[in-house]
Amino acid sequence: MHPKSSIAMHPKSSITFSILFPVGLAILALLSLQLFFLFPASARPVWVWSIALVCGITAIGSALRQSARLRRRLQELSAFLTIASDPDTHPTLPARKDDELGTVEHSLHKLVGLRAQQLQQLQDENNELEAILQSMTEGIVVIDLDGNIVRCNRAALHLFGLDPVEDWLGRPFHEFSRHPVLHQLLAEQGLGAESSSSAVAISQEIEVEGKETRQLAVSVMSLSQSGTPGTLASGYVLDCHDLTPMKQLESIRADFVANVSHELRTPLTAIKGYAETLLNGASQDPEHATRFLTIIDRHSERLSRLIDDLLTLSNLELGRTELQREELSVSELVDEAFDVVQEKAQRGAITLSRNLPPSLPMISGDRDRIHQVLINLIDNAVKYTPAQGQVTVSVQVLTQHAGQDGQGELGETSSSAGQTIIETTARPDWLEIAVSDTGCGIPETDIPRLTQRFYRVDKARSRELGGTGLGLAIVKHIVLAHGGSLQIESQLDHGTTVQVTLPLTPPVPDALPQQTHPTPSLSGGTS
Repeated sequence: MHPKSSIAMHPKSSITFSILFPVGLAILALLSLQLFFLFPASARPVWVWSIALVCGITAIGSALRQSARLRRRLQELSAFLTIASDPDTHPTLPARKDDELGTVEHSLHKLVGLRAQQLQQLQDENNELEAILQSMTEGIVVIDLDGNIVRCNRAALHLFGLDPVEDWLGRPFHEFSRHPVLHQLLAEQGLGAESSSSAVAISQEIEVEGKETRQLAVSVMSLSQSGTPGTLASGYVLDCHDLTPMKQLESIRADFVANVSHELRTPLTAIKGYAETLLNGASQDPEHATRFLTIIDRHSERLSRLIDDLLTLSNLELGRTELQREELSVSELVDEAFDVVQEKAQRGAITLSRNLPPSLPMISGDRDRIHQVLINLIDNAVKYTPAQGQVTVSVQVLTQHAGQDGQGELGETSSSAGQTIIETTARPDWLEIAVSDTGCGIPETDIPRLTQRFYRVDKARSRELGGTGLGLAIVKHIVLAHGGSLQIESQLDHGTTVQVTLPLTPPVPDALPQQTHPTPSLSGGTS
């Protein structure tokens, strides 16, 4: 930039002086010639002719010199303006002289500098706006008056199941989505017709189908040209909020209430019915009274187990259960679990076997909780294994999660053909406990839902065998609280294998973190 003093012009540096100087010399030359010819031919002075000649030559030379200089400066000015039209370049144009053209050069140079600063400021604001837009979890799509997309963030592409790498700027909105409700909302806001902007957004819930069905709350609002509602609209903003997780939680909550009500109603109805029968005179018959009281006792025991399991599961999910860690021997825990289910296995003619290495390292965990995991898994295997079948408990040491890449997050789930995995961050030195049976197996479509609350593959048989439908949900949360993983593999008519992988050293705090929004697919269980 030039200082203010550089704009002040000296009279001799003025373009006017540069133009008038050769003109004055030319006039002086003409006057000298006229004077020269006024004298008689014999008395014409040579000095007058010399003055006319010198003034004429000097005028021509000065004019040519000034015109060349002005042409060069004008060419530089033209080249500067041509380059300055590109917003990515920042040319300089120093004022060569303190004349009128120099003032123009200085003003243009200052103007281009200010424009460059404004463009940079706009670019910074645009980058900031784009960063904010892309970091939003809600889908945002900005549409111009012609129905073309002006802005679009990654969340919107994800919600509508579109390729995040594909560029949608400038493309028609009907290529982005053909959902009739969206186009109806845009039409109501005035898309396709000259209309005034409105400060009121139009909202509606829609269902978008793609790789996965999503429930979206969409709202459309018009943009005004001057930022004031009521003026002509300059575009439209489409805001999309994903309601799918909330809808899934609402569905899970409703299913949970329905399942709990059903599970509680069944034993309560039986208890109430047999109690009324006893009160109506059946108590006078010792044989019937004993049988009715036995049924009441069995249903009350089932009711007690259900309530205990619900309290246990609730405490585990809310992180209220503190693990009393100690060094545990897996061999002893397996033997204790076998002692608990041995009688039931003998009644069903089922063989219990163990496949444990001679020396196993100790693990750090809560004895009662790990014991509960083993009993639930072995008891489940015994329940669903036919007579002459076999239940086997195998233990081995792993240096890394079997079948995992070691990159899973706590509580992450994945499924593949015939198996479901609930995994945690993989670390070296793990202990895998596998409970296998030779039962009827589980259909592939049911495997991912086995850890949902009250989910049963065979509901009637499960209730007949005394299951509450919460066993695997409790097992899952205990395993996750220990920083481990749960994997279930099964094939119809070939049996089921449940693998529990636990770290040899505790990788997480003793208390499970509170889970205010449990993952729907991991929110329940079966037994």
